[in-house]
Amino acid sequence: MAELSEKITNFLHEQIAQADLKAKAYVFDEKNDKKLQRNIFVKMEAYLKSFLAGSTKIRWVTLTGLRGAGKTTLLSQLFHSVRNGDYYKLFISLDQTSQILGASLDEVISAYEDIIGKSLEALDKPLLLFLDEVQYDEKWGIVLKSIYDRSNKVFVFATGSAALLMNSNTDIARRTVFEKLFPLSFSEYLKVKNYKFESKGLSKEIRTALFFSNRAQDVYAALKSLERKANQYYLGITRHEFSKYLEYGSLPFMMVSENESIIYDQISKILDKVVSGDIASIGRFSSEIISKIPGILYAVADMDAFNFSTVSNSFGISRPKVVEIFNLLEQTEILHRIYPHGSHLNQAAKKPSKYLFSAPAFRAMYYKILGNTISAENAQGKLLEDLVGMYLHRIFYREHGVSLTYDSAQGGADFILGTGGQKIVIEVGAGEKGYRQVAATAKKVKPKFGLIISNNQNNTLEYSEEFNTVKVPLRLFLLA
Repeated sequence: MAELSEKITNFLHEQIAQADLKAKAYVFDEKNDKKLQRNIFVKMEAYLKSFLAGSTKIRWVTLTGLRGAGKTTLLSQLFHSVRNGDYYKLFISLDQTSQILGASLDEVISAYEDIIGKSLEALDKPLLLFLDEVQYDEKWGIVLKSIYDRSNKVFVFATGSAALLMNSNTDIARRTVFEKLFPLSFSEYLKVKNYKFESKGLSKEIRTALFFSNRAQDVYAALKSLERKANQYYLGITRHEFSKYLEYGSLPFMMVSENESIIYDQISKILDKVVSGDIASIGRFSSEIISKIPGILYAVADMDAFNFSTVSNSFGISRPKVVEIFNLLEQTEILHRIYPHGSHLNQAAKKPSKYLFSAPAFRAMYYKILGNTISAENAQGKLLEDLVGMYLHRIFYREHGVSLTYDSAQGGADFILGTGGQKIVIEVGAGEKGYRQVAATAKKVKPKFGLIISNNQNNTLEYSEEFNTVKVPLRLFLLA
């Protein structure tokens, strides 16, 4: 026990001494230029500044998100932002304390109290705790609840990749503020990669036009008035940049390399950590089943129609276990499940759900490394569908009463967005085919209008009175 205590103390001394230097690696690039922060940084920094200004209303923020979304980078940038000041601060990653030291978070905090010579109850100045990968400690929720209750002079930033561990913990629900870090939007990608800043207010105006207009012609008129502003923003941006974003740019770590082989290898490693780390740690599956999950994900990437029974038969796993696997893949935020439109009873009994990757980079990795059996046009269409689904989840994440389904009938639309008691039919595609799919679904759901997110060469905004639909160029939609 004494030996472990000494190891923890030595570890903490090293972390304290090296913390600022380690954080700088995430704050500055190889040219020593300061990296631009994600949009959420401003909100997270505001929590911290409010606390340091004397407010104790919010003292614990938990940042969730899929692996590779940039949580460690954001935490390091926040740590660096408070490098000077009269307070204690500690940055630790619990994968190191738990897996390397074999120490619990509670033991680490006790050792830190010894180092500063103050118990949490007797702090003479604020303590800022930056805790990365907290899910590696089984009792992290109980420990942080205790820290929160022991002193109002402690502010905690906690991050974790395994949303299934984080959101199920009842000990933290009433005390922490949850924030979610999504994959990069296209405007964030351009900002972080090319130092190109968003056009102020444009995103909100496009979202309002797309989703909160009353009629298709209102959508068209509003977007038409914004085209010039969007075109000015896009000056100097080539179609190649759109392609790179679609294929891997939604995950921020791609900024460190232009080598696609290295990028896709990193994406593959992220998925491996989710499967062999996060999902395996739940302990519900045998090692044999765990070994089959990567193959199941590849099958999803290549499937036109999804069926649990088909997957069960193909991989020799019982149907209930297959359902459980997909539930966990959702919770770890690798996949988004899109239910078929209709009653929940009918959905569960008769119609298959559709699974999209939470970032198109995951599907692109399978196509690039392992290849695909579908046509190039279909493969491109699936990446675009992932992308639009990613945006819709991002935009409506905090909105109550919003539903996202799809038309499972042959030739049905890709999405049916329900919001404000009305529906919008959304198809990802181009040409007359897109109009027909919107029209087929519109006959059944009676939407206020339809949208076609089009990636055609013309990039033209079009309004069809006949189909009550607006064709929206992808380049315009991506600024929403």
